[in-house]
Amino acid sequence: MDRKIILAALSALILSACNSTLTNNVTNYEAAGNLESPKPAGCISVAELSNTQNPVDIFTRLNACLTDNNYSNAAELYFAGMSYGLFDTKRVSDKTAHQAISVLRMNLFGAHSQDNIDKLQTALTQLSSDNTAICQSLTKLGAPSYKPTYMIQHGMGAFTGQSTKDGLVENFDSVVAWQEALSVAKCI
Repeated sequence: MDRKIILAALSALILSACNSTLTNNVTNYEAAGNLESPKPAGCISVAELSNTQNPVDIFTRLNACLTDNNYSNAAELYFAGMSYGLFDTKRVSDKTAHQAISVLRMNLFGAHSQDNIDKLQTALTQLSSDNTAICQSLTKLGAPSYKPTYMIQHGMGAFTGQSTKDGLVENFDSVVAWQEALSVAKCI
């Protein structure tokens, strides 16, 4: 009997020790320009975008479309944002910065209900089943013409120094990268 009481007391003590939290100070460092949206605005179609708008701008617009229940424009903007994001991963030299697009997606989708995400998925499926219009819009929009500061400043190179002078891949072939980026919407 005493043995059971001792075991119960020890078990309770061990469990409470496991649940105790250390009071450590955690510091989050963020570089200026990290995931920055210099040209945010409301819900628009891809035809109204400019190739000077980065994926953060585009995902900000996509968020507005989801809030407005405009899933058609949201789907277009998703393909544009992901295409521009893929292009940027091809030209940013710091591989740790490439996760910027994944973080954007997590931030966006984490803020919406599963119902909204399901409706977006339906719109994406419809748009990709006949991708002629989105491919024409993306081709007309063209490759990005901004410097991908939002991504460059997201990686470890923002703190340890970039591996190249400006954080971009040397001898970058933008034509090849843009063709690869169009594969997001299955345009090629």
